[in-house]
Parts: sequence; C-alpha cells; structure tokens
Amino acid sequence: MDTDHALRTSPKHDHRTQLLKLEKMRRGGFWFRRWSFVDMATFCWIMSIHVLAAWSPFVFDWGGFIVSMGLVLLTETDMTIGYHRLLTHRSFKVPKWLEYTFAYCGVLSGQKDPISWVSIHKKHHKYAETDRDPHSPTEGFWFSHIGWFCYNNYIVAKCGDYTNVPELKAQWFYRFLHNTYFWHPTALAMLLYIYGGFAYLAWGVGIQTVIVCHITFVVRSVGHVWGERSWNTPDNSTNNWWSGVLALGEGWHNNHHAFPNLARHGLERWQFDLAWEIIKFLELIGLATDVKQPTEADKTRMLALLAPNKLKLI
Repeated sequence: MDTDHALRTSPKHDHRTQLLKLEKMRRGGFWFRRWSFVDMATFCWIMSIHVLAAWSPFVFDWGGFIVSMGLVLLTETDMTIGYHRLLTHRSFKVPKWLEYTFAYCGVLSGQKDPISWVSIHKKHHKYAETDRDPHSPTEGFWFSHIGWFCYNNYIVAKCGDYTNVPELKAQWFYRFLHNTYFWHPTALAMLLYIYGGFAYLAWGVGIQTVIVCHITFVVRSVGHVWGERSWNTPDNSTNNWWSGVLALGEGWHNNHHAFPNLARHGLERWQFDLAWEIIKFLELIGLATDVKQPTEADKTRMLALLAPNKLKLI
C-alpha cells in the first residue's frame, strides 16, 4: 500500500497526470474544445478588430490614418520598451510616473494588462519550447502565433497563475489595470468614434490593433522557426532582420534569448533597434538609469556560446 501511494505521489507520476490533463483540455483542437467565457470574449474581440480593419479601406480618412499610425508607433513602443524591456526584464529604470505611462499606453495595444503579459513572457523564457511554454512553437505555428491567446484555462493549467510577478501585484496601479483591462481599449474606441466617427474607429482601433498585435505575435512564432541563429541558445530562437525592423528591435530574438536582461537587442551595428535608440535618448536626458549593456565578461560568454557555424534556417 505504501509503495503504491509513493508511486502515485512521485514527481514523475504528477507530471504524467498533468500531461494527460493538458491533453484532455486540447482534445477537439482549437475549434471543438471546451471554451471558457474568457476564451470566447477574447476570440470575439480578435474577430472584431480584424473585421474593423477589413472595413478601413472603404472608409478611408486622412485624419483616421494619421491617428492610426500615431497609435501604432505609441503602443508598439510602449509594449517593447515598457512591457518587455522595463517591466519583464528590468533592463533599465525610469521614474515611476514614466513607468506607469509606458504601462498604460501598452494596455491600449490590446495585448492584455501588464500583470498577465509580463507573467506569460517570464514563463516563455523560463520554459522556452517545453510543455510549459505558454506559446511554444512545438504546438504548431498557429498556436504559437495567436491560438494561445484564446486558450486562457489551458495556459493557466500548464504554466500556473501570476505568481511570478509579485513586484507588479504589490502595486495598486497594476492590480487596477488587471481588474479593469477591457475598459481601457473600449474607452479609446469610444473616444475615437465620438471624435471622428466610424472611420476613426476602423483605423484607430482596427488597423492599429491588428498591426501591433501581429507584429508582436510574429516575434513569438516566426522568431522560433525561421531566421539566423547567431548564438547557441538552448531553444531555437532566431534573428530576423525584417521583424527586427518592424518590431522596433524585438526581432533580434536569438540575441535576446542569449542575454534577456540587456536593454539592447540589436547587438551588431547593422541590427537596427529603434527601442534601444529611444532608451539611449532617455538615458541621455536623465530619465533612464541603470541601463544594462554587455560587459566584457558578457562578451566573453557570448563568444563561448557562439555556434561554430551560424545556422541558416531560411
């Protein structure tokens, strides 16, 4: 009896039970599985912004177009600098008012609140391409690109809840954004509609959100499948010049996985990294401090990690 109990409670048994549970949750594929309310709400939201974006050419308006491009630059910058390099990896420091500004503008991108986003990204780095990676490419390109976004219960079951972001949960501002997340993009949509009508809604919400979401999602999907590997990281992360440009430097994903805590992702002179240029400017005017850059020891370790031949996947 004791032996049977020990086998049932062993880590290996627990892991096997967890895998069976996750497999059951995936049964039916993406479409015919059991959908939670959050999954349905997220899916309806994703469909809505794509429908809005599809309508935008038919209601073209120069004012709406300019607002849309401004919001793309604003929200993508705040996602890259605020959510990712500041809140997740703490690669530099800024005054609290600027940190909160970055975080709030990032919320308007439609990619969840800081607590959710940072928690998921930390898990991605910790469990990259394993069965605990939130958006692992081993589960298919569709899943790693956008499918995981509508899999709330499944992601929580395999990765756990938001216990890995106590520093954010301890701050009332981030708890507020977490609890009221959907209201903020909704308020932006209402303001744009009141100001400029349906054209501003289609361009300022539809086009803006679709562009920013897919640029970010491409780093998660394509950035683990196609590109060049300059560093011999344990995962299959890659560098892509085109996503490096479009994602403001995030596309140098292999560099980032080699040294995730650096504020600079484009480590070579020719690797354009707009987010790094902005961080350098913030440092120049005294708003960014403790900016993390490669030390000589880092460079030595990077040389040790360098693969004998760069792996070309494209």
